[in-house]
Amino acid sequence: MEPIVGHVAINAARDLALSALPDAPVLLEAEPRTPRWRGLAVAFLRSSAQRRARLANRLDPACSV
Repeated sequence: MEPIVGHVAINAARDLALSALPDAPVLLEAEPRTPRWRGLAVAFLRSSAQRRARLANRLDPACSV
């Protein structure tokens, strides 16, 4: 490997890691938070689906699988 290519690769890796020093810590991006309303909506839809299934099974037990 050419010496210049090695330096270019090292500099590119450091730039990608957002670090100028070899042993400097790299901060990871925080995971995006799920909005509270989304969790509430999911919980509501799941519970209503379960209620509908129970009601349908009570109305026509022959169709329940």
